[in-house]
Amino acid sequence: MLANFNFLSHGGDMGRLMRSKDWSATPLGPTERWPALLQSTIRLMLTSRHPMFLWWGPDLIQFYNDAYSRTMGPERHPHALGQPGRACWEEIWPIIGPQIELVMAGQGSTWNEDQLVPVTRNGTREDVWWTYGYSPIEDSDGVQGVLVVCNDVTQQHRARAELEQMNLALTEQIRQRQLAQQHEALQTSQRQRAEEDLHAQREAEAERLRALFEQAHGFMCILRGPRHIFEFANAAYLRLVGERALIGKPIREALPDIAGQGLYELLDQVYLNGEPFKAVDQHVRLCRSAGSEPSDAYLDFVYQPIVMQGQVTGIFVQGYDATERTMARQALQRSELRLKEGMKVAGMVVWDWDLASNQVQFSENAPELFGASWDSMPQVWSAIEPDDLRRLEAERSAAFAGKGSYSEIVRLHRPDNGQLVWLHIRGTLVSDADGVARHVRGVSVDVSARKRAEESLREASRHKDEFLAMLSHELRNPLAPIRSAAHLLGMAPDNVARVRQSSVIIERQVNHMTSLINDLLDVSRVNTGLVTLDMHPIDLHQVAVESLEQTQPLIAERGHQLTVDLPIEGEVTVLGDRKRLVQVLTNLLHNSAKYTPPGGAIALTVSQHAGMVELHVRDNGIGVDAELMPHIFELFTQEKRSSDRAQGGLGLGLALVRSLVSLHGGHVTAASGGTGEGATFSVYLPRHGQRARPVSAVSTQQVPAATLRLMVVDDNQDAANALAMLLEMEGHSVAVEHEPQRALARAAEFSPHACLLDIGLPGMDGYELARRLRSSATTAGATLIALTGYGNKYGRETSVSAGFDHYFVKPAKTCELMTVLAGICPDQSGRRQQA
Repeated sequence: MLANFNFLSHGGDMGRLMRSKDWSATPLGPTERWPALLQSTIRLMLTSRHPMFLWWGPDLIQFYNDAYSRTMGPERHPHALGQPGRACWEEIWPIIGPQIELVMAGQGSTWNEDQLVPVTRNGTREDVWWTYGYSPIEDSDGVQGVLVVCNDVTQQHRARAELEQMNLALTEQIRQRQLAQQHEALQTSQRQRAEEDLHAQREAEAERLRALFEQAHGFMCILRGPRHIFEFANAAYLRLVGERALIGKPIREALPDIAGQGLYELLDQVYLNGEPFKAVDQHVRLCRSAGSEPSDAYLDFVYQPIVMQGQVTGIFVQGYDATERTMARQALQRSELRLKEGMKVAGMVVWDWDLASNQVQFSENAPELFGASWDSMPQVWSAIEPDDLRRLEAERSAAFAGKGSYSEIVRLHRPDNGQLVWLHIRGTLVSDADGVARHVRGVSVDVSARKRAEESLREASRHKDEFLAMLSHELRNPLAPIRSAAHLLGMAPDNVARVRQSSVIIERQVNHMTSLINDLLDVSRVNTGLVTLDMHPIDLHQVAVESLEQTQPLIAERGHQLTVDLPIEGEVTVLGDRKRLVQVLTNLLHNSAKYTPPGGAIALTVSQHAGMVELHVRDNGIGVDAELMPHIFELFTQEKRSSDRAQGGLGLGLALVRSLVSLHGGHVTAASGGTGEGATFSVYLPRHGQRARPVSAVSTQQVPAATLRLMVVDDNQDAANALAMLLEMEGHSVAVEHEPQRALARAAEFSPHACLLDIGLPGMDGYELARRLRSSATTAGATLIALTGYGNKYGRETSVSAGFDHYFVKPAKTCELMTVLAGICPDQSGRRQQA
């Protein structure tokens, strides 16, 4: 024998099954360690076309060849291979067990002919007759196994039984003929008696067959003639078709609901050519009960032609209702599909790692997640970040030590595109019956989105912290000069020059703080959708002029050279909110002036092209770093600056510019060659065809005010007293209150011409106080002025509905407040009588 001879080679399907089975997990161990006697016996069995079966060893481990596998049915094949004998053949063990024990005990062999051994196969309990022998497989150590050589002789048994019946009948006929010849006188009567006996016998045989058919698990019927007339249908067939009356009717009449499904045509074909037809899982729609709608059914059936004297006289129909089985299989397939789709959506891969071979099996969706088709663990490890791999190995080692589970998040680089994927790996150790680790089974879940979200949250938190630090710095900066100026006022109240200088400082710093707060409020209103644009045709020439007026002082202060290229007045028009467009351009010019070193150059250009209006602000300042450029229009983003924060600001301007331009249906871009190369900011807006409305000149000259009785109500005593002093310096008579109830009582006595009310009062807010003042006869005609720190759209609307005539956001501009007071006529008793 050749050294490399493989006793499992060839051998058909069973040879392949034996080669693919992991025998190391069975009592026999790896095939290379099997005894030579076992190997040669298996080789003999696999190369034989005769049904053969082998039980081996004390556990009676099973082997069989292809010929035997076809007698087993799906209940046992193929998992019977390698299975202990009693576990496989429990239902017939009382029959075969004693014979096996006899042979294994060395007491010889057995032989059985035409032996009834009922078995369950193909879903039913069948009476099967066998001719078989049990022979010992033995060596010098005794009997090692039992070899079975067998034949399923059920067909022959039944044929013999029928032949015996026919022979008996034939013998009886011969005997009757002989008697008729011997007893010619009695010929007529005996022939009649014989015919009657034969008829009775046939009737009995037919009745017996009917009884057998009725008791059959599957459905059966007999159709006669080319019209397929029902001659017989068993109970199972009648249940299948809803207990309909079938006998004597052609199938097209009896079962009209199956028309158009090809079944009539199949019957016609079998009747014409005499060839049987077999179907498995045939889909049929039929009525399962009287008066019901057709429903889906799945049938296994055979159309077997009945041939009499060489002619097809009918068709025998036999089959099983496989609806439940098919539906269950389809449900399983749908469930598996849903599971696959769910795993794909969840980014989840299931895997099984064989520790002995280092081979790993992944679920079908693995290439979509990993970017590669891997079958070994080293391939997977090579794609994982080394630091993460070390952590994973440490977790896995700890799990192995405790025979438990492990979990770790790692980074994996997809081989196909290099993309980084974050995976949450969970594994569980699987041991054999002896407690030896054999497999690791687990899942890998793509958590890249979660990790990116966590990184975004960390980045947002960092931006928030930077902004809060910046906001604290920017709000504290003006407090130092304000405090110093206030101290100087206290030290030298009679020094007019110092008082004037201190007032200028305080006014400038308050304006700076107000600007910061207004920027914050503007961003908040834009981001929450509370900004309502007052859209009109706007001349961009006028917008540019107004923006230049606002930024000219800073540009001149820093010594920049300004170049302006504007269209003539009325040439370029857009549909927009004048105030907001001025705010956009002012922010861009202010940024250029702020981030351009003293003595720099700034250029403003306004032009129009192809239905779009373009505004470009260029400078030769510090430029924009490439890393900052993608985030330049995000909130709280600024170019890096020195610790003295000489430029100031909160990093809100460009974010506000982008939002306002977007509300106008346009977009804004930024370009820079890098640090020190200057920058260009461009705004693109849709051009409007109508001409802009002319801007009327607004007089800022205050009208001399008449002496008024004014009442100030504010729970902040310093704010109330300061405002009262300012109003008294203008020549007005002022009453101050800090609580709403006292204010109502004081108003009834004081009869003010105007009331300046804080909104955030204790106990009763300013809105309710205004309503009560308006409902009082004494103050019904008084002018009500709201002073609030909220400064939002809803606060203004609520103030108007509460009865306020004017609305100011703290700190109110003195000139605007004085203009309102100058318009009040103290001699008029009606409400809101303005000069």
